Parts: sequence; structure tokens; C-alpha cells
Amino acid sequence: MIMKIDHNTKIILLRHGEVDIKSYKKISASQFRKWINEYNSSNIKSEFTAKNEIKNLFNEADVLICSNLKRTIQSVEIFDKTPFEINELFNEAELPSLTLDLLKLNPKIWLIIFRILWFFGYSKNCESYKETKQRAKKATKNLIKFSKQNKTIVFVGHGIMNRLIQKELILENWNKTKNMTSDNWSYSVLELKTEEEIDKNV
Repeated sequence: MIMKIDHNTKIILLRHGEVDIKSYKKISASQFRKWINEYNSSNIKSEFTAKNEIKNLFNEADVLICSNLKRTIQSVEIFDKTPFEINELFNEAELPSLTLDLLKLNPKIWLIIFRILWFFGYSKNCESYKETKQRAKKATKNLIKFSKQNKTIVFVGHGIMNRLIQKELILENWNKTKNMTSDNWSYSVLELKTEEEIDKNV
């Protein structure tokens, strides 16, 4: 039996809280891998401006889902909530590495450089852009599966992965009614198109 999705169903893609990581002025490309590991193991900042708004969002959720990275799990737990599913399928797009000690830059600059290289196909020691897009498709199908039995699904994820999932949901006839930014705790809201809306686009 095929279950239909209620058109009032919402999938909310929320970026995790800000990570409380030590400040570095300049590091080498070789040291950047260590910085990523530190970022992945650090706690998030528990106080932030939009705390009441996010609390209300979580209280309205029928299902809370997150990746298995510490920063998304903590983003749920600081509100005394427990994720229904913790899945590495939803983890952030990885970053490549490079052995280079001569040049030293701020970690945020390295992050931008390696992300651009990754988009252009450089994927040493990490999942490629193409592979990540395939994973995002699987993650989207997982969220749609939950939407068949729940009205409000809140997914706590990551900047790049959330955007890839959002793109897949739009291809699956979901409307974006609120757009995310790149900020922590930013979120987008997607609602399933009605049959009339789908017919207009045919």
C-alpha cells in the first residue's frame, strides 16, 4: 500500500549551532586536517540569539533527525530533546587534504580554498562531490519516507549537505517557502506542492 504525503507536511532543514573552537591565526595546509578533526570533536556554543525560535521549532517537530557528527547531536540535546534518528548518511560534505607547509593561512581561508577545489573535482582523502551528491539523494529519500507518517520533520544538518538535500527536495516537487542562509541555526522550510501546482509546471 502506497502512503500519500499530506500537503501540509513540512521538512525543515536546519544548520547546526556554532562550534566553540579555539581561534587560530594561521596554519599550514598540512595542519588543516588536524583543525578539521578538532572542529568535528568540539562542543557547540549553548547561548545564541535565536534560541527561543529554535526551541519552538523543535517543540513543533514530530520527528527530529540529525547526522552523527557531534555538533548536530548537541544542537538537539541542548534543548533536552532526543533525535529519532542519528545517521551518518546526513554528515557534512567532506574536505580534501594537501601536504603543504610553506604557506600559512587562517583556517577559514583554507576552508574556502579546499571547498572550491572540492567543487572542481579535487578529492584527495575524502568523498568526492559526485559521491556526496549521490549520498544527498539517498538522504532526501530518507526524509521523504519520514514525511509519509509525520507532518513536521526537522533535520539538523550542515551547510553544504542541507543545500544539496534542498535541491533534491525541489526536484521531488517540494516548494521552498523559507530560504536558509549560511549562518548557524539558519533553516529552510519545504512543503510538498499540491497537484494543481505540479500541473502548472508540466
